[in-house]
Amino acid sequence: MNIKYIYSLMLVLALVWACDEPITIDTATAEEQVIIEGMVTNTAGRNFVKVTKSRSFYETGSTERITNAIVTVSDETGNYADFVHNPSGEPETEGYYYAAGDFIGAIGRTYSLRVELGENVYEAQDELLPVTPIDSLAQQLTDDEDAIEDRGPGPVYEVLFYAKEPQERQDQYLFKFYRNDSLIKDSPSDVYFADDNLLGETIDDIELAGYYIPGDLVRAEMYSLTREAFIFYNDLNNLINSDGGMFSPPPANPRTNLSNGAMGFFQASAVATKEIIIVNED
Repeated sequence: MNIKYIYSLMLVLALVWACDEPITIDTATAEEQVIIEGMVTNTAGRNFVKVTKSRSFYETGSTERITNAIVTVSDETGNYADFVHNPSGEPETEGYYYAAGDFIGAIGRTYSLRVELGENVYEAQDELLPVTPIDSLAQQLTDDEDAIEDRGPGPVYEVLFYAKEPQERQDQYLFKFYRNDSLIKDSPSDVYFADDNLLGETIDDIELAGYYIPGDLVRAEMYSLTREAFIFYNDLNNLINSDGGMFSPPPANPRTNLSNGAMGFFQASAVATKEIIIVNED
């Protein structure tokens, strides 16, 4: 099964028929909104909070990074961490806040985010659920014309994903794929997510996004999601992949767990990771 098949199925499952009444969207007067993207995981180095502002419809360029917020994360047991703005000082991490000290999430705990920005306070909660392990990745030679065009002449491989999905609980997952530490997608707008109803008990022969040549380091990551996070990614997927046709739903911001009108999502996830280095089978 190709990961694109999962993605296409999610599009079908998420389709909502729009009404035929005309809708007018005021793009000129939309107010600026705070956007918060947060992640707490059970793995060091993956915990961050990004705070930015939305821009008007006709503005171009990157969003405004907010650098003066007070950001904290806590759990129900009393553990507490301050998140400090851009400790590395790198321009590309402006607007990012990272935990001071050694902070990682624990499976089964609920994490609370608090972002203070002037007189405004934005809060959210998410539970860190378990994730199923990735059993293995396997390479498979391909003669797909797109693969040859993408990676050039010579042997080109696709990578297959294998895992067992426990059926005694309800699970949802987000998938990310990397080639030599660069995030790989088949299309820039792709969002790879699924629930266990779609995946079934055995996850076999699912093709990762992208194509690979000998020497490539391939990494697959699988993130546990709460149902609220799954709904957020489903909404996000619908928003960025809407074709604007007459049967497309009117554009709407993804549903969020953040308070006080902020956009984005605060996500707590356990992470499973597996890597493989592509070798020449000729």
